[in-house]
Amino acid sequence: MSVNAVATPCQMLETDGLNEIVSTIATAIEEQSATTREISSNVAQASQGVGGASNNVAQNSAVAPKIASDIEEVTHATKEMSDSSSQLNQSSQELSSLADQLDSMVGRFKI
Repeated sequence: MSVNAVATPCQMLETDGLNEIVSTIATAIEEQSATTREISSNVAQASQGVGGASNNVAQNSAVAPKIASDIEEVTHATKEMSDSSSQLNQSSQELSSLADQLDSMVGRFKI
């Protein structure tokens, strides 16, 4: 065995210390990798959530004009019904007046 092959206590401490540092760094890198994977997963989930919300907004936006059109149609139908009701009321008043006139004319005849 040569003299160079035998490690001195100082060299052994340096090697042990170096191994400990390398081990600590490797552990830290492993933890950092796990944290990075978790962050990446969270970002992906958030992105999916935002995408889902965006789709919902798009669907609601697509439906909104149809709802507005339906409301306009209901408003128009309501106005037509109101106009028809007013006309029906006027016609019934005229019919009532004619019925009164007819009753008066029939009352003049004596048998």
